[in-house]
Amino acid sequence: MHDPLCLDMPPVAISPSLTASLRQLDSYQAPLSLEQIHRFHNALQLGLEDLRPFLQFSNERYRRNQIYLSPHCELLLLCWRSTQRSRIHNHRGSLCGLRVLQGCATETIFERTEHGLVYAVESHRLATGSLTINGNLDIHQISNLQPYGEDLITLHLYSPPLRKMELFSLESTQVEQPGDSLSWVYEI
Repeated sequence: MHDPLCLDMPPVAISPSLTASLRQLDSYQAPLSLEQIHRFHNALQLGLEDLRPFLQFSNERYRRNQIYLSPHCELLLLCWRSTQRSRIHNHRGSLCGLRVLQGCATETIFERTEHGLVYAVESHRLATGSLTINGNLDIHQISNLQPYGEDLITLHLYSPPLRKMELFSLESTQVEQPGDSLSWVYEI
C-alpha cells in the first residue's frame, strides 16, 4: 500500500527476514496494543542488510522511509544525520515503538505547565538495540547528538498509522495541529 506521506521509492527486493516480519504485521486485524508492539520488536530478526533498500538519508532533515502500511499499522525506517532532530511532538491517537538499529538516539521527554508551555523533564540516550514505546499523548523529541559523521538509524512501528499529532514549541503555548495536510510529516 502506498502512503503519500513518505518519499516514493522504486519496488525493492525484500529479504526473507523482512518478509516474515511484514507477514506478522499483515496478521493484525485491529490496531496493535503496547504489548503487541513490544512483542513485534522483540521478535525481530532483522539486520541492516535486510533494510538496505530503505536506508536513505537527507542532508536537510531526518528522512522517513516507509517499509509497510496497513489500516492498522505503519513501519518506517528513519535515517538521521548528526545534529538532525524531530520537532517536539506527541503521537495523538497512535502508539509508537522505536528501536535503535544503529547509533545512539537522544530522547527528551517534555511536560506542560499549567499555562501550556512545554519544558524538558528528562533526556536519556538510547543505544543500539534499545526499544522505547510511547503512548499517544507522550510529548518528546528524538535527536541525533552524536559527533559529525555518525548516523542514527531507527525503526518505528506506529499503530494505527501516524496521521494526527500535536507539535510544540519552547517559546509559545501555541499547539500546532497539522491536520489533514500530507506535508506535515516532513516537519516533525
